[in-house]
Amino acid sequence: MGFVTRLVPRLALGLSLLAAPAWLFARPAEAQTLRIGIQAPPSTLDPHWLLNLANTGALRNIFDTLVMRDATMAVQPGLAESWRVVDDTTWEFKLRPGVRFHDGAPLTSADVAASFARVPNVPGNPNPYTIYLAGVTGVEVVDDLTFRVRTDGPVPNLPTNLTQIFIVPKSVADLGNPEFNSGRAVIGTGPFRLGGWRANDPLVLRRNEDWWGGAVPWDTVTMTPIPNDAARVGALLAGDVDFINNVPLQDAARIRGDQRLALFTGPSIYAVNIYPDVERDDAPGIEAGGRNPMKDARVRRAMSLSLNRQGIAQTILEGLADPTDQAVPPFIFGAIADRPVPAADLVAARALLAEAGWGQGFGLNLFCSPNRTPRVCQAIAAAWTRIGIRTTVEVVPQANFLPRRNRRDYGVFVTVFGSLTGETSYLIGSQIHRRGVVTGLGALNFTGAGTPETDALIQRARGTLDDTERARQLADLVRHTADEALIIGVGILRSVNAGKAGLVFEARADEEVRVVDIRPR
Repeated sequence: MGFVTRLVPRLALGLSLLAAPAWLFARPAEAQTLRIGIQAPPSTLDPHWLLNLANTGALRNIFDTLVMRDATMAVQPGLAESWRVVDDTTWEFKLRPGVRFHDGAPLTSADVAASFARVPNVPGNPNPYTIYLAGVTGVEVVDDLTFRVRTDGPVPNLPTNLTQIFIVPKSVADLGNPEFNSGRAVIGTGPFRLGGWRANDPLVLRRNEDWWGGAVPWDTVTMTPIPNDAARVGALLAGDVDFINNVPLQDAARIRGDQRLALFTGPSIYAVNIYPDVERDDAPGIEAGGRNPMKDARVRRAMSLSLNRQGIAQTILEGLADPTDQAVPPFIFGAIADRPVPAADLVAARALLAEAGWGQGFGLNLFCSPNRTPRVCQAIAAAWTRIGIRTTVEVVPQANFLPRRNRRDYGVFVTVFGSLTGETSYLIGSQIHRRGVVTGLGALNFTGAGTPETDALIQRARGTLDDTERARQLADLVRHTADEALIIGVGILRSVNAGKAGLVFEARADEEVRVVDIRPR
């Protein structure tokens, strides 16, 4: 199902990496056309259907949100120019005046209320956006530019959550997924209008001359799906596209050294973390006489202390990661900005194992996600083996990794986790709070971490409306998580994109491609 106003030919995406003529890398900015090769295409044009990065990253070019995030995940005004806490269960928002939808209709509070009401009511939604409206009980329209959001208790991260809720006009809010995918209902306030789309074909965007955010640099944009890494890089080198996202690490140095191209990198919200089971004696993959040494914090600290994080970041991850022992990026809300990265100390690590009664060592199988981590897992296994923890690595196919994790088939595993809200409360609340105690908390806790005392601290932080105090409370929880090695941080991946040398772009921590931020030099 799809909507196309102009037929867009597929790009010739041969894998030849022969040097292209110089003119292909110097397309004049006055052409005002931008061709982007994207790793993952959107699967829908419905802004409230199937929450994932591929969809939100593409649709953010068509639809706007009340609150926006800058490249470092800091919140800033969007369609709402201001907001304030009225009381523990009420937030008041003021809309930006003069904003119009692509069909010319003015944005009003009624459109916001209709958008909020639509989010939980899209039939058959496989992964809805309702998590971002958790605690919201309703929207009260005060006037055309003022509305109040009612909640069932303090929701201090509501503005952050609203960076993920796209606003549609009331006139289409009752329509379903098919009407959006056909193009009929794709009406936003964003920098681009829909030009054309069919599933797995290029998404074509046309400039919105009346965008409230200022001048839009491109008249036409095509976002062409190129899932294969080599093909995506090859398309850029051949001049078939002007910009690509998610550059493979092994190609970054080559692109950086090509004067015709530019590499755009920056810290991301995605962390490589180790998750040890701290609860079960019979955790899978552990060979320790029916016991689980990782229940002892001294063993976990030894595992952490053995890691050469700087070496992993520089060598294994090609210098495109930042070492840390936090499970979250140090620049997001509630993290510890200046926490020193521990140097590897094998002697101290062995001493901790001996103190815990495991000087003779033990064996374990390290389960590894295939997403950007297999070489990191090998480095971790080598480090642990050096201190007496005899480690083998099992890379689990992508289709099986998450289902097995959800069944708790792993005694210890490595994966990449993204703090999607830009707040540490996302990881702390989902992975350190105990499961089954409070609805919505502990949902991603697959290690058995958590105590009643920690649960109470997490709940207290999540209900604290004062930003300064909430940040302090969350930082204390992050410190506790790292000090106790409940989750062992290894490094923060960098967002890596590339384009022609005539472009400028600030890589976003959320790894979205916001086209309005790609500009001619």
